Amino acid sequence: MKIARVFARKTKMSPKDSDAYFGLPSLYTPKYDEIHISVSFTWDLPKVDILKEEWSRYGRVKVGGPALEDPGDEFVAGRYLKEEVTITSRGCPYNSERCSFCFVPKREGKIRELPIVPGNIVQDNNLLACSKAHRDKVFAMLRTQKKIDFSGGLEAGRITDSIVEELRSLKINQLWLSYDLPERKPDLIRAVEKLKRYFPRYKIRCYVLIGYLGDTLYKAEERLQEAWDIGTLPFAMRYRTAAEQWEGTYLFTERQWNLLTRKWTRPAAIKAGMKG
Repeated sequence: MKIARVFARKTKMSPKDSDAYFGLPSLYTPKYDEIHISVSFTWDLPKVDILKEEWSRYGRVKVGGPALEDPGDEFVAGRYLKEEVTITSRGCPYNSERCSFCFVPKREGKIRELPIVPGNIVQDNNLLACSKAHRDKVFAMLRTQKKIDFSGGLEAGRITDSIVEELRSLKINQLWLSYDLPERKPDLIRAVEKLKRYFPRYKIRCYVLIGYLGDTLYKAEERLQEAWDIGTLPFAMRYRTAAEQWEGTYLFTERQWNLLTRKWTRPAAIKAGMKG
C-alpha cells in the first residue's frame, strides 16, 4: 500500500522521504492508496478541514496525531518522525493532577513498553519509569548508536548512580532533564550533581517550562538562571495552548515573552549572557 504522510508544519523531527508532505498538495502530487494527515500541535487543528478537503483528491484520507488524542498504539520508524528517532514506550506513571500542563497521562495512559526499534534520538515520555528489563534492552540497543540524544527527557527524580553508569557507557550527544515547577528543584539538583561528574554542561540540557498561568517574566527568568546555576544548559520551553484556550494564559505572540524565549533557546546567546 502506498501511503503519503501529511503534516501541518515541518519540524526538526519531521520525516525526510519523498512521501512526506507539509501543508497543501502541489500540482504534481501523485495519487496514493491512503493519505495520513498527522497533527502534532493543537494550534494546528484549524488547518485540518482544509488539508482533508485538498488531499482527498489524491487518495483516501485518515486524520490522527497527538493533537487529536491519538494514544500512539504502535511506533513505526520513519513514518511520522525521521528515521533516527525511536520511541520505546508510551504513557506516563503519573496522573494529570501532578502535572496539570501535560497531556500525556490523559492521551496515552500509564506506561506501556513497546518493541525496541533502533535509533539514536530517544523520544520516550519517561524511559526511566519503565521496567529495568526494558531499560536494559534499550541501553543495549543504544550502545550500537552514536550521538545519542535523550530529547524526550529523563526524569530527574529517577536518576540514580546505576542509571548514570549506564549513561556513561553510551556515546551521548545530549541528556535532557526538566524543571517544570519550582518544587522539582531538589530533584534537579541531585540529578545534576551525579551527572556533572562525567558530562559537561553543554551535554546536560534542561527544559524549563515558562509562561503558564500565574507565571511572570521575572519568575520565569529566575528559574532559567537557577537551571544554569545548578549546572545545566537551559532551554526555555514556552507553554502554549490552542487559540480558543488563550483566555487567562499568555498569548504566544506577546513580545516580552517572545524575547525571553528567544534569549533562552540559543546556546551561544545563553553562554555569552552568563559570561557577561
